Amino acid sequence: MKVPRIKVGLISFLITFLILLFLVKLPVYSQSISDLEKQINEKTEQIAEKQGILGTIEKKIAEIKGSSKSLSEKIALMTAEVNKLQASIDENQEKMDEKVKGIKDKQEQLDKTKKILDVVSGKLYVESRGSVINFFLSDWDGLIKGFHVKKNTVSVLRNEVEKINGEFSSLAEAKAELDKEREDLDKQKEDLDKSYALLADERTKLQAELNKQHSQKRTLSAEITDLSKNVSQLQAALIAARSAGTISSGGSTGGVLGTSISQAPAGSFGVFSIGAYTHRNGMSQWGARARADAGQSYQDILRAYYPFAVLNTAYQEPAEILVKGWGTSCYIQGYNEYGEAIYSKYYNETISFDTYMNRIFEMPASWNIEVLKAQAIAARTYAIHKVQTQGYIEPNQSNQVSKDCDNASGWLNAVAQTKNQVILSDGNVFAAEYATVHGGWGNHVGWDTRSGTGDDWFNDSWDKISGVNWFYRSWYISGSGTSGETCEHSPFLSNSEMALILNAYFIKHDIGLKHTPDKSRLLPSDFEKCPGRLDYPNPNADPPRLPTGKIPYSLAEMQNLLSSPVTVVHSVSTVLSNGSTVEVVFNTDRGFVTIEGSKFKDIYNQMAPGHMRIQQSAHAYFNVEKR
Repeated sequence: MKVPRIKVGLISFLITFLILLFLVKLPVYSQSISDLEKQINEKTEQIAEKQGILGTIEKKIAEIKGSSKSLSEKIALMTAEVNKLQASIDENQEKMDEKVKGIKDKQEQLDKTKKILDVVSGKLYVESRGSVINFFLSDWDGLIKGFHVKKNTVSVLRNEVEKINGEFSSLAEAKAELDKEREDLDKQKEDLDKSYALLADERTKLQAELNKQHSQKRTLSAEITDLSKNVSQLQAALIAARSAGTISSGGSTGGVLGTSISQAPAGSFGVFSIGAYTHRNGMSQWGARARADAGQSYQDILRAYYPFAVLNTAYQEPAEILVKGWGTSCYIQGYNEYGEAIYSKYYNETISFDTYMNRIFEMPASWNIEVLKAQAIAARTYAIHKVQTQGYIEPNQSNQVSKDCDNASGWLNAVAQTKNQVILSDGNVFAAEYATVHGGWGNHVGWDTRSGTGDDWFNDSWDKISGVNWFYRSWYISGSGTSGETCEHSPFLSNSEMALILNAYFIKHDIGLKHTPDKSRLLPSDFEKCPGRLDYPNPNADPPRLPTGKIPYSLAEMQNLLSSPVTVVHSVSTVLSNGSTVEVVFNTDRGFVTIEGSKFKDIYNQMAPGHMRIQQSAHAYFNVEKR
């Protein structure tokens, strides 16, 4: 089957390293040996630098712990002093309470004694001022004795009062001393409380700093672990690279959007088809152009792409050929409802074979004459084979594109200069297929490179040298051009969109299911919302496409269905071998996820939003990169 021709364009892209641990197959990595060695050295230096920082942090942690211990000891000592002061204050308070009680008792005793003294003194005074009659009539001895008794009593009471007053003064002085002592103790406790608070605040600050250092230590340790793992992977890649000798180094040759991961936002993923729609049979048209521009003849080009065939320069061409089927006219065939010109035309006509050859439009007529000659011979061989096997030829991409007018002079010259020339296989013409671009690998050719090997296949590929942007491209536009419907999506996937595709893969293949899924909901997130896609409702289509009402699973819903879902995709490596994608390895938060190339293409084409797709139908040859 013929693949459509495309217009000239430029591409730019940068392929990052492709690595895989524990792989038996021979992979192709996307870095040169020197690049791998450079990355290993750089990452080893980063590890050493981070280990130095880690050592400093660990030393600081030890110092903080020592300071914290010293502070704790000081706080413990200060707490003991505070407790001793509090005991002294309590003892002082007890003594003071005792003195206050003593003063109160003495006051009561003094009041009582004074009261008795007042009574006795009063009676003595009265008796001393009594009448003369009472004096002379009274018992002299009794009177004298009574007087002396009362007088002595008064003296005793006065002495008692003086004694109590003295004791009262002593108690008051003792209380005053205790008050002073209490004041001093309170001041000391207040000072200790302030010092205790300062030490406690310092300990809190030290603990906060300690927590911060521990956090930095954990972060650095994780980074060192990741870097060490990365170095191990790079070392494995380096060993494989040195033994395999097939290392690609990437490059940049143009600016078409979707041809380089460098165009993507940070953290995004690009899924780049290598070789686009190609069936990889026969000649790569862009590769052939690069060969011709490098000085190869049309015979060289034919030998390169049809190594099993023999060039016959005197083959008897048929006189006529039947052209039948839908194709494109050089002339307006009418107008549609929007007033746009219609060039589509149904052919069913027999024309001379020479005329047919002049009307083939499979390659720009301005290209190098040597590649045009190779194309003319391949097209002539293909047309004769179709006449012999199906009786006619279609004027479209199902066979090869022809129109109802002659091509430009460059093509006409190539046809004239190669008249009667065909290539034969086992003495017969055959379906001499060709495609726009093969991606550096042909089914009957192997590596389509300058060296003929896979050494640096990417930069050494004739397709890459030609500058065609189809060689390495993320397809996200409807059709095969550089403009068209995108459903407002870029050529790149976000981290969550890639996580959704990986979780959909688990669900589709019954891997780690926690709940029973409805697999009919494994649909693009913009299901029935993207014009130009087959799921987009169109009642005028044949048959009509009506809304289904199906709702695609969201990422959260998918994650809930799985026992160990993917939430974050950290990195990706793609394993390539002999023109095929063997495996894609994703490093995720649930560990490494390895998917066969053909199975990833299947789930990607099923779940990717917009018009994103991997073009190839019969094989899987693509690369996945993360920015």
